[in-house]
Amino acid sequence: MAARGRPRADAGFTLPELLIATAATLVLLGGAMTVMVVGVRSEPRVSERSADIQQARVLTDRITRELRQGATVIEATAGHLRLITYVSSETCGGVAASTARSCMVTYDCAAGTCTRVESDAEGTTSGPPTIETTGLSADPVFTYLPSAASARYVGITFQFPAAGGDDSITLSDGVTLRNPAPPPS
Repeated sequence: MAARGRPRADAGFTLPELLIATAATLVLLGGAMTVMVVGVRSEPRVSERSADIQQARVLTDRITRELRQGATVIEATAGHLRLITYVSSETCGGVAASTARSCMVTYDCAAGTCTRVESDAEGTTSGPPTIETTGLSADPVFTYLPSAASARYVGITFQFPAAGGDDSITLSDGVTLRNPAPPPS
């Protein structure tokens, strides 16, 4: 005896099956669209933040290079660094050149922004201040060992606060001065 089943012509989906499949598809598409919209909306913030971090990385490299080439740290506080170093400029604060000259370089980091100024070695003639990085937290940027008065090591820390979450980022580096000036007598 043969088993009875539906005839082949009646094969298909029932109305409740179609309604459930349609509802499940709409829920999946809604979830996928939500994820995509959130990603598209957060992209400008992520791009801006990564640009700030890259700018701070470049600045960290520049400060460490200038410290390694430098001769003297003149002023040192948590947010301020003034040193005599060699820069590739035609004049201190002027246009770039192929030869290096001794200049005074000042970094001021306050209110979330770090600026840099080049002056002649005596500090009398200076170029315009340039903003080097923004978006920093108020934490100290520079640390000095054994002390700010007789720095032989300069630590650099750029901290970017969390932007709407727990994604704070810290960039740190440090330099032992190669050519420190003798301590004052």
